[in-house]
Amino acid sequence: MNRRYLTAAAFSALAAYSVPAAAETTWDQPGKGMGISSSTVTEIAENHMVMQIRSDYESVEMEDESHPMQGAAGPCFGAVEVVAGAADGTGICAFTDSAGDTVVLHWTAKGMDGSGALTGDWEVSGGTGKWQEAKGGGEFSSLTDPSSGQFVNTITSSVTLP
Repeated sequence: MNRRYLTAAAFSALAAYSVPAAAETTWDQPGKGMGISSSTVTEIAENHMVMQIRSDYESVEMEDESHPMQGAAGPCFGAVEVVAGAADGTGICAFTDSAGDTVVLHWTAKGMDGSGALTGDWEVSGGTGKWQEAKGGGEFSSLTDPSSGQFVNTITSSVTLP
């Protein structure tokens, strides 16, 4: 191998090893979101309905205040079918966090618990700034007071940012 190719190969190898990998940070903790929800309910039959849901989150409060979702707020939209107490549906949220970045979350309804709370899973799908490469999600249990529309959504989270 001539000297020019050997030097290029050595430089390439050094460059690959001299760039440190970006450190990821993961937050594993519970939290809750609060706000006002409104639904349009279409009765299909006895114990069968379809709901169009809009929830406006006023604030997300996480157990650890350094969690990137702490203080986030914004709208969620979705549709859920409820048959004999079993729920199935999906939706999407666009929250603005306290730093001004937007995180997009997708949620999937899996059921309803004994209190009438909608339960399921949620997942980060991207966003702006620090949320572009974020990953993770968790579970939710969202209970709405039908007379006032106020809700509390209790969540678990495992969110990783690069």
